[in-house]
Amino acid sequence: MRVCDGVRIVLAGLVGLALLPAGAALAQTDEPAWDPVTEERLLAPEDGDWMSFRRTYDVTGFSPLDQIDRDNVGDLQLVWAYSMRDGSRWVPTPVVANGLMYVAEGSGRVTAFDVVSGDVAWIHTRSYPEDIDKSQAMNRHRGVSIYGDTIYWGTADAALVALDAQSGEQRWEVSTGDYTTGLGHTHPALIADGKVIMGFAGGDRSARGAVVAHDTETGERLWITYTVPREGEPGYETWSENEIPPLGGLTWNTISYDPELRLVYLGTGQPTPWSSTLRGPGDALYTNCILALDIDTGEIAWYFQVVPSDNWDLDATHESMLVDLVIGGVEHKALIETSKIGWGIVLDRETGRFLNAFRTGYDNLITGWTDSGSPIFNPELIPTMDDVDSDRVFEVCPHYHGARNLNSPSYSAETGLYYVGINNSCMDVSFVSEEYRPGRLYSGLAARVKMVPGYDYVGEFVAFDPVSGRRAWEYRPESGAAMTAAALATSGGIVFGGTADRRFFALDAESGELLWERRLNGDISGAPVTFEVGGRQYVAVGAGGRIGQTTSYARFTGTTIPQGTGVMWVFALPE
Repeated sequence: MRVCDGVRIVLAGLVGLALLPAGAALAQTDEPAWDPVTEERLLAPEDGDWMSFRRTYDVTGFSPLDQIDRDNVGDLQLVWAYSMRDGSRWVPTPVVANGLMYVAEGSGRVTAFDVVSGDVAWIHTRSYPEDIDKSQAMNRHRGVSIYGDTIYWGTADAALVALDAQSGEQRWEVSTGDYTTGLGHTHPALIADGKVIMGFAGGDRSARGAVVAHDTETGERLWITYTVPREGEPGYETWSENEIPPLGGLTWNTISYDPELRLVYLGTGQPTPWSSTLRGPGDALYTNCILALDIDTGEIAWYFQVVPSDNWDLDATHESMLVDLVIGGVEHKALIETSKIGWGIVLDRETGRFLNAFRTGYDNLITGWTDSGSPIFNPELIPTMDDVDSDRVFEVCPHYHGARNLNSPSYSAETGLYYVGINNSCMDVSFVSEEYRPGRLYSGLAARVKMVPGYDYVGEFVAFDPVSGRRAWEYRPESGAAMTAAALATSGGIVFGGTADRRFFALDAESGELLWERRLNGDISGAPVTFEVGGRQYVAVGAGGRIGQTTSYARFTGTTIPQGTGVMWVFALPE
């Protein structure tokens, strides 16, 4: 085992009994020949590959593997597990290449595991500056990216770090921004066209949103695109003149890519301040938008604002899934985006033209959509200046953790269904005056989470027809606990998900029937992935991250939140 950066690591104890073969505490020192992760492999991965965050550039989160199927998934058994250092806001998605699985932690580590044995191949640890708490990315990390023989890691202190994929040794690093303004990286980068394309976290620290591209070989910055304008730039007229310039619009989630159109797609976060009672009237471009950027220049090809004039932190930062759909007898290069609001949006990804919207979860804020795609808000929930520091309380649904949040969806072209975990919730909101302090939350609202009136559950796992918006089926656990894991659909006719009350489950992808379930160490906080090594299909997932959907909704369903570390779990069928 290699421990990098000269830091001595005491490994956390393994969980469970007999998880590793006897004598398998350390990885073998002989390194096999490395098969480079080329651009061709990323464009068209083999069936057994999971080498990028959602496996493919279209971010459908679908695997064509079928060794594990609806008939035998009930036989899944634990192969190995490993206790990590992180146990708060840990939302891991592993990537796998050449038999090694890479897992990142927000506290500043990347660990490589031998998939078959569970041995630790290496650990790379980063030493953060003493004032790293200024970065919102600290203790929040979801993964790394791989290209060639290099691991690309965006860090909490706003750096892009290149590591040797076989040894974990650092090759180079470059600064990507100023972490003291709140900026940092929580999400793995998109690697495409020789570029490392990254977004930033920091929206709760009043940072200015941006997306940046660096050269994969040298780390040189190639372009940067800001997501809120300065005076004289397009979109500035949609903000009110204020004591602070436009801020917000952070880009902390998944980036997708259409190599034919040469467009990258990403969502942007809420404006700063959150409430128009502090910010003033106006749509506040380009916050709460879906953006299409030219991969060569970073220029905005088109935008679609999902929630203009936001007052509730109901942002649109979530992934734009790229699928081809037949709508009204016409085949469209489409884009599907579901986010905090209880709606899904379907756009033409070439032009950004609105195609349709479908309801995903309970909401009382948006009553419908215009033909051009503007949301129609319930006027009773729009605050005025008279409401500031008053006794008025608005019941807004959903809560700002959203109908969905970090738990990514999955789409199967075989069933034509879009799978996602949904959480139904509301919040009591009051609007308050507030003084702007750089680097601090500047919202203008106070909110208290609550159950949906008349509901006895929070979470449900739902399969949608994205063309009609119809629910094909839904699965609701008896506990009613929140959905926390990303979805994973496969050619085996199954779809995986997970809950706040420790349940990792597999459902029939066509009917929603529960086929298999295991209770793990904590909330199923990560994204399950599946891959093949040596002819054997594995399923891996992280649990115990104590994410926001867990901590906010747990008391409504009697869910106990374990206080231990996060754990990586790896399952397979018996040999």
